Amino acid sequence: MKKRWHQWIDEHVDHALHLGEADPLILFFRSNEPERLSQIMTFQGDPTTEALAACFWLKLSAFIADDKLPFVLREIRIEETPTNTVIIDRENFDPRTCGLRAGAWPWRADMSINDF
Repeated sequence: MKKRWHQWIDEHVDHALHLGEADPLILFFRSNEPERLSQIMTFQGDPTTEALAACFWLKLSAFIADDKLPFVLREIRIEETPTNTVIIDRENFDPRTCGLRAGAWPWRADMSINDF
């Protein structure tokens, strides 16, 4: 599991551009640099740290389920700065009501970071 997660983070997320799906830059890339679309992480709303944490939760949960592991995700913690941390935990996060489209890239156990 750790290898799969690190592969996704290191090869697909770390140096990706994060945009909202409605951002006009996406149209630019579609028209001018379509080969770069696979490097853009997209969000249904603004690409906030909270949205990133929710996507991480869903993706990691999908990996765990796909590998049929006997684990449940307890917490996702993203330290934006030394004094600003976003934490999502099982008690305060409901994937069904998080506002992310069912079936969109965060829900899938693949290496995707968008739906292009």
